[in-house]
Amino acid sequence: MQAEPEGTRRKILQAAIETLREDGFVGATSRAVATRGGFNPALIFYYYGSMDALLLAALDLTSEQRLIAYREAVSRASDIGGLMAAAKRLYQEDRESGHITVVSQMIAGSIARPELAPEMILRMQPWIALCEEAFGPLVADTPFATVEAEDLAYAVVTFYLGVNLLTQLDPDRTRTDSLFSRIDELEPIVSALLQSQSDTRR
Repeated sequence: MQAEPEGTRRKILQAAIETLREDGFVGATSRAVATRGGFNPALIFYYYGSMDALLLAALDLTSEQRLIAYREAVSRASDIGGLMAAAKRLYQEDRESGHITVVSQMIAGSIARPELAPEMILRMQPWIALCEEAFGPLVADTPFATVEAEDLAYAVVTFYLGVNLLTQLDPDRTRTDSLFSRIDELEPIVSALLQSQSDTRR
């Protein structure tokens, strides 16, 4: 008997994610989500209580899935070059999966609906913690070591969110793609710089 409610919840969540991707925050109404998923709109309120709760749960689902991929990439990266290469690949996956669109639409929605802002900030914390975990050890013996790890992590997440929002605003993603393609060119320079600074400090 437990499988059916969980299956229904999952179906509603998936419909909400798809609606955010295709119709945006403004278009993600209970009717639109229910129509896309092929179920009665009343089920949304039965299982989630409100549309805000549903859309936040949809964001949680896609974020949890992407966090798994990011944590695996971080665990395999042994240097800054590995992290930069992983960032490029993960960004492409985020865009192709629609995760970027969901995040951007929820951020836009929280600007229009200030009551959602605290919930969105709360959901940024795991990403900041992940960046802190990833970059902290790699910059420990470099000039960046003077910067608080949490501040550096916040800067990385802020940059990434900014790129995501610009990607949504500009239908021509050439500039964003070009930016990430430059990672391959910048990696040797950044790695060499960090290494030389680390050697100097020893």
